[in-house]
Amino acid sequence: MARVVRFAGVGLVMAGVMCASGIASAGVYKWRDAQGNWHFSDTPPSGGATKGAQGKVEEVVLSSNFADAKVAIKLPIANPRHNGGASVALDSFGLKLDIAGSSNATIGRAFSGKDCTQSTDVQWSDGAVDLKGKVAEGAVAERFRNWGYLFVDGSESAGSLADLHLDAELVAMKLDLCNSIAMGNTFGAGSRGYVKVRWTLRVQAGGEPLYSGVSAGSFDAWHPGGGTKGTVLKALAAATDNLLGDHAFVDVVTGVNSAHAQAAAVPAGATKMALVYGDGSGSFRGHSDEVLRSAVTVRTSHGHGSGVLIDASGYALTNAHVVGADAQVKVMLDDDVVEARVVRTDRHVDVALLQFDPKGRKAATVAHAEPHAGDPLYVVGTPLDVRLSHTVTQGILSAVREVDGARLYQTDAAVNPGNSGGPVFNESGELVALSVSGLVNAEGSSLNVNYLIPVGRALSAVGATVE
Repeated sequence: MARVVRFAGVGLVMAGVMCASGIASAGVYKWRDAQGNWHFSDTPPSGGATKGAQGKVEEVVLSSNFADAKVAIKLPIANPRHNGGASVALDSFGLKLDIAGSSNATIGRAFSGKDCTQSTDVQWSDGAVDLKGKVAEGAVAERFRNWGYLFVDGSESAGSLADLHLDAELVAMKLDLCNSIAMGNTFGAGSRGYVKVRWTLRVQAGGEPLYSGVSAGSFDAWHPGGGTKGTVLKALAAATDNLLGDHAFVDVVTGVNSAHAQAAAVPAGATKMALVYGDGSGSFRGHSDEVLRSAVTVRTSHGHGSGVLIDASGYALTNAHVVGADAQVKVMLDDDVVEARVVRTDRHVDVALLQFDPKGRKAATVAHAEPHAGDPLYVVGTPLDVRLSHTVTQGILSAVREVDGARLYQTDAAVNPGNSGGPVFNESGELVALSVSGLVNAEGSSLNVNYLIPVGRALSAVGATVE
């Protein structure tokens, strides 16, 4: 007989069809800063940026410029319906990139030569960006499911069973590539992408829209090793996050006023944080010193657990069952022990937010994308004894499971009492989850079936918003 154990402190028992038609353009703002550097963004600069701009801020057409358009990312609203609520299917994903009547729309620039100084047009054609078949649908589905929404396969048989039907039109796309970006003595390929998507949600295909709106997303891997694979899909994922950050859309999908639901779930109000998101570059081993220093040990009145710094100003995540009813806990930073305040907890998701003096430590870098089954994972924490802090174990993402109504990652990485609330990193050294529980046999031995809370779900539960 197996039983579920929460790994807290020691001493605590425990679809789409592609088409190309129509005409589209997208506006961005362009200005030069006081140092003479050009900037492009989806919204006009404000405050100090406007004052520091040389000359006037111009609105330009994106289709004639580079993809260096930075789009602010809204923190998606986690599904307030714990049973999932209405199911959604993506009925179609269409391309409308036929700019100026040309069948080969220019979507960006391909750079070459020293310092990427030479360039030619990148034109849309089959294979230029792989969005066919289920690829685009998969990118959208991943983001919906990550935030607790029921997203069904868009095939004719499965999609017909969905409660709501979503259509997406890619109305603007930019992709810049360079095969020889130089940074110091490092050279390599990099890319950056931008997309703008028009979304329409209906009860049935062809019916009256319940929701119609546009969201944009970008992804910047403009550095050696950034590569080109998946850049547009990651920008699409960011655009989907921005859709899920729209209260009007979430209210239609869930039938719940999401603003009121969030306020009820976060009694002290939202907390703005300077989260740092990664771009998938680098490696866990290459970033191991910084990665390990973002992990902390949490000492409570009844044992100890683990945690991770997510904002360099001093905010950290751990499990709610680690802190229990304590309003104050202690956080161990190597040889330093500091007092930490429990800002808030969410017992349903099993996550708590702490605040303390981080003594100058850097925060963990948060992953934009979810891991997939088979991807390597690195668990960091303080198993069994506080003297074993910063222990690293490795495994893979075994599966994504529904456990007691919660969406969790399953891993075979070694996780033990004391690991609860500790960070789990992907191959690039980016934070993807928190340790939470696992299966043990009657003697208390691990069965190598351990569960993790996706980091996006944890951040949403404690009301974290991006500055």
